[in-house]
Amino acid sequence: MPKAGLTMVEGTISEWKVEEGVEIQKGDVIMEYENEKNVIEYESVHGGFLHILAPAGETVEVGNPIAWVTDTKAEYDALVSGKPAESAPAAVSAAPEAQASSGPTTRGRHIRATGLARKMAREAGIDLADVPAASGPDGRRIAAKDVTAYLEARKAALAAVSTSAPVAAELEDEITEIPWTGIRKTIARNMLNSLQQSAQCTAMCEVDMTDLLALRQKLVEKQEYLGCRITVNDLLCAAVCKVVKKHPLVNGTFDGKTLYSHKHVQLSLAVGTENGLMVPVIRNADTLSLVELSRAAKDLGIRAKERRLQDGDQGGGTITVSNVGMFPIDMATPIINAPEVAIFGFGRTTKKPKYMEDGSFAARDMMCVYLTFDHRVVDGLEVGRICKDIQYLLENPELITV
Repeated sequence: MPKAGLTMVEGTISEWKVEEGVEIQKGDVIMEYENEKNVIEYESVHGGFLHILAPAGETVEVGNPIAWVTDTKAEYDALVSGKPAESAPAAVSAAPEAQASSGPTTRGRHIRATGLARKMAREAGIDLADVPAASGPDGRRIAAKDVTAYLEARKAALAAVSTSAPVAAELEDEITEIPWTGIRKTIARNMLNSLQQSAQCTAMCEVDMTDLLALRQKLVEKQEYLGCRITVNDLLCAAVCKVVKKHPLVNGTFDGKTLYSHKHVQLSLAVGTENGLMVPVIRNADTLSLVELSRAAKDLGIRAKERRLQDGDQGGGTITVSNVGMFPIDMATPIINAPEVAIFGFGRTTKKPKYMEDGSFAARDMMCVYLTFDHRVVDGLEVGRICKDIQYLLENPELITV
């Protein structure tokens, strides 16, 4: 498993691009793997015949083997069968023995098996202790064809039983194991650490978004002149930049001992993808125009969803924006992206009756804004002021771009 980045300690194989046993060339992309942030293609540094040790979905520590590459087909056949090849170099002919001697211990005894046999057993969900060994040179090492024979025998036995089993047996529940690896494993660890290591609290206020939505519609009508289509999220991000510049405590990072307040806003965007939550960062967002901010947000959002974020696109944020307005979610308690000290959340917009200053009621577009903050750093008084300022900006949206 290669190392991509100074902090990488393990990687998860996303996909093998080539099949077991095929001949590959030096420089071929043979697999993709995930580290904490990205999916990376791996190019083989050797040509030869590929024997896969770690299947797709498996997490492997950096430096541990994920596959063997043999120079010849004869060496590959010897590798997967557990038999020495007459012409095999020492390093290659020793590989099966090393694999066998480092095999798993099951039910209190050591199981000798080839790498391919262990891979097949893992994928089939069987215990190697149940597989009779007959193919090794001493009749005690399990080879791939032993696993195949065992699976075929078990399949035949199950078929015989199923013909006489009651219909009710077909209704038994099916349980699928979903390994928690790669990016999702990293996200889960970071979320838990954030909650355990800070005093998180959430405050919420309701905001009249009617005028902001009207402003956004005018900007959409001028998208040809602007060169981009301004979204509600763009306006929300611009408003957050203005608010946190006024309240530098929440535009900071905290390591438990020292609070670091930043001059510029490094705006983290919570982007939901099929592979989990990604948090790319718009650098110095407070120095950008609304159009520049919109373009940066769109670029990062697209690349996050397409798994094309580069080193440096994530990390180093000072405040996060999480917008769930496209879903039927009114209120949430987002988790802080440590070491940041706060995260803004925005719910959906809904029509509600609002009591107006002239004493009448009117249908208005209302939205909940919520702020999760680290109570070790930010107190209730400051949070109240922050909520007041964000409400004022969003209800007077012409001030956002001033």
